[in-house]
Amino acid sequence: MLLLRLRGGLGNQLFQYAAGRALALRNGVPLRLDRTSGFRDDPYGRSYDLGGFNVLDEGTEPVFSADLGIRAQLFRGFVKRREMWRMRTGRYFDPAICSLRIKRPTVLDAYCQSPRYFSEIADAVRRELEFKSTPPGLSDVTAREIMQGNSVCLHVRRLHKKEAGACDIAYYRRAIHDVATVHGSLRIFVFSDDIGWVQQNVSAFETEGCSVKVLDEDPLRSFYLMRLCKHFIIANSTFSWWAAWLGRYAMKTVCVPPVWNHREKRPPQDLFPPNWRVVAAAAPPASDPLR
Repeated sequence: MLLLRLRGGLGNQLFQYAAGRALALRNGVPLRLDRTSGFRDDPYGRSYDLGGFNVLDEGTEPVFSADLGIRAQLFRGFVKRREMWRMRTGRYFDPAICSLRIKRPTVLDAYCQSPRYFSEIADAVRRELEFKSTPPGLSDVTAREIMQGNSVCLHVRRLHKKEAGACDIAYYRRAIHDVATVHGSLRIFVFSDDIGWVQQNVSAFETEGCSVKVLDEDPLRSFYLMRLCKHFIIANSTFSWWAAWLGRYAMKTVCVPPVWNHREKRPPQDLFPPNWRVVAAAAPPASDPLR
């Protein structure tokens, strides 16, 4: 079997699940989810977040990575070290992990932040990452407003970004300009883990012919609403990466920052689908109404 050791926030767990699901299918082995051990020492108090989705877990009893013995632990450490080395050089896909041959109980403990890990089952992943039901407390009025307009999900991630760094206002201003150039007037919906900062700087996101609305929702409701938008301006965050990837609008424009992690030596490789637009955080042209 393949035991998937989940950890991190929702975005990371979605990458881990999608990669583990594909790897288990390639090898014809059952997939089991370790929903506990990866969160025991989480510095932000995070926990298993996939319960609201139609994810597959082919097990009835909890299994933890430590239960599989020293061989599984050594393999787990090898994969983790290999992935962290690649990520420091800006490479997010490791073909050696993708092509693993599972001949004994194996623990996969890796971020696997690339759609290449699960490209052959993309449709199945989309189905399994549908919500089982609408998150409680969600406003139907807001959902309809997003679906009926030329909506843009703009995600600002500022908290817990000491290592990766947060995207600056120049990036968002240029991205808004790029999306408006293609699609005209926009209805921009801003989601953030730092609503106070967004409200203080909301004028930076405003431009002629476009409206801006800041939504203060909990993470699960925010994720549900983000996926309903037509276009996306994401932060260097797996949370908004997944909202954009799961967005269903066929003509969507997705803008992404050029730097995913400030410690990396080069822009990320294999992280963004080829039709996503990398936006340089430079000043908009002189004709831009945001100036």
